[in-house]
Amino acid sequence: MKLIFWVKAFALNIFFLFGISYAQTDYPKKPITIIVPYAVGGGADQVARLIGQQLTLRLKQTVVIENRGGGSNTIGMNFVAKSAADGYTLGLATPTFLMTPSIIKNQPYDPLGDFTGVAIFTDAPLVLAVNPKLPVKSVKELIEYGKSHPNELNWASGGTASTQGLAGVLFGMTAGIQTTQVQYKGSSQGLNDLLGGSVQFMFNPMPSIIQHERSGKLRILGVAGTSRMSKYPEFPLISDGLPGFHSSGWFGLVAPKGTPVAVLDLLNKEVNEIVKDPTIRERLIEEGLEPKSISRDAFNKMLQSDFVKYQKILATQNIVKE
Repeated sequence: MKLIFWVKAFALNIFFLFGISYAQTDYPKKPITIIVPYAVGGGADQVARLIGQQLTLRLKQTVVIENRGGGSNTIGMNFVAKSAADGYTLGLATPTFLMTPSIIKNQPYDPLGDFTGVAIFTDAPLVLAVNPKLPVKSVKELIEYGKSHPNELNWASGGTASTQGLAGVLFGMTAGIQTTQVQYKGSSQGLNDLLGGSVQFMFNPMPSIIQHERSGKLRILGVAGTSRMSKYPEFPLISDGLPGFHSSGWFGLVAPKGTPVAVLDLLNKEVNEIVKDPTIRERLIEEGLEPKSISRDAFNKMLQSDFVKYQKILATQNIVKE
């Protein structure tokens, strides 16, 4: 009996090992599509194309980038949610992916229930920039100014349910100051008004701000991440002047719920290897991004915790759902 037991156990182990090997080598056998829920040419699109190019090389199979913008991300991500859970249709996710239930009446999918996290590429730290005519040179001074001039500070936003908008709302809540959010259809319009002095401060990615800081047209008070930026270590963290404050964007891949675990693990492994490549890391850092590689489990836990955090913050804003 013992001999039969061990023979069966050995056979099961061999089957299991070969099953994993087959799943890993059999995928992919046709092109993979990454749906980008934004227009062509933006930061999300550029990151997706870089990762897609590298996946093409590593998987020996074409990775196609398809842009399906509109509907605050939901058009593209709904397409992913309704696609076959086979690893051949993936979605590029950003924080907005988790915010839409707070801004859309008939959310066509559940960000957590209908998706699973695959891999994360980078954090996208935002910086807090002010018009230099504002008499502040640090986060502490901005907070003091805001407390002594309630409702006099206007700040630019791409909408409350955007990475920049969420950062501004969270900043005011954490600092305990009353400010006015001025919403724009795009961050470039808000940046123009910040340069012109119509608004006094703004959260935005470093690449769009640094040239104006260097020319003296804007002043960077701090970085909203958890550590100083690799390319710009001279700028302090906002949390140095406002303990506990952290608000950062990120780029990652998600797949329809039910995608085979072996496929998800393979994609996570390949993306992590891409992000660790010195050449790719340097390219990402040059774009003002912070390369990041974590396990699928850690990414999914992050999605869950961020979802709860975003919903709590957005619930304070009396948003009328579209």
